Amino acid sequence: MDWLFPAALALTGTMGVLMTLWGLWYLVSGLASMRRPADYGFHPARTRFAILIAARNEELVIGPLINSLLAQDYPSDLYDIWVVPNNCTDNTALAARNFGARVLECTAPVKSKGEVLRFAYNRLRGRRYDAWLVFDADNVVDSRFLAEMNNARMAGARAAQGYRDSKNPYDTAVSGCSSIYYWMMDRFHNGGKAGLGVSAMIGGTGFMVTQALLDRLGGWHTETISEDLELTAQTVLAGERVAYVPRAITYDEQPLTWEQSFTQRRRWTSGTLQVAQRYLPALNEAQADRPREEGAKPNHNNRRRRRRPNRGGGGKAQG
Repeated sequence: MDWLFPAALALTGTMGVLMTLWGLWYLVSGLASMRRPADYGFHPARTRFAILIAARNEELVIGPLINSLLAQDYPSDLYDIWVVPNNCTDNTALAARNFGARVLECTAPVKSKGEVLRFAYNRLRGRRYDAWLVFDADNVVDSRFLAEMNNARMAGARAAQGYRDSKNPYDTAVSGCSSIYYWMMDRFHNGGKAGLGVSAMIGGTGFMVTQALLDRLGGWHTETISEDLELTAQTVLAGERVAYVPRAITYDEQPLTWEQSFTQRRRWTSGTLQVAQRYLPALNEAQADRPREEGAKPNHNNRRRRRRPNRGGGGKAQG
């Protein structure tokens, strides 16, 4: 057993080095977040949006989201709200229609949110939308969200993540801690990456993907249970980056109990491992030979085109 102490010491030292590097990255990212966010300017409303809401048993919560989307400071003829009920046992579809949204019943067997979004995209792509927005059914959206995403697209962004705020930070200690986590991610992670001039990360809700980018990707092909992280990886491999648009605000509902939070994060961890297994080698290769891009404002000229990685299966029931 003489090897046990040296092995434990080596493991502890390795973990210490990794944690130090991780901390240094967030120190650099945090300092970079102090830079002024990219200014996408003010542009005429020209983007035709399709808004996708994957919904499973959301009859009681979907109304406020639809109301906030109908009240956007953006021409109503330039966007459609599509609720996609899947695996429902309640009246989600009826509630969505009553609130004024369009309903696309998911008739294919699906096990994940990504599969629902792929189904909706394949059914609706012929309607010539310029960009696709994704929200969770329990969100509420700021009235300037579509206008700010239009500004980002007109400035050249091909994918964009908005500011993910909290809808219920004061309900419980758990929802408060979860809210702090997202505020930190917005400020120090996506804000820091924007300050460094690198890609932000799509966060599952309140994001935009343009049709131009999906054409390059060959369509909507997320397969894992972390479709947001997977789409981020696909965007980077395509030679693009995810723009951070902090003025496009979504209010997201946080879990109230430890059990809800644990289930949510266990699912995210599983999805992260799936994405890492499929995309990390290709991302490392792509980053190794890509020149450093300067500036925080999206610039999509003269980018090298990356191959799209092989796709696989996977998924979890969409909620």
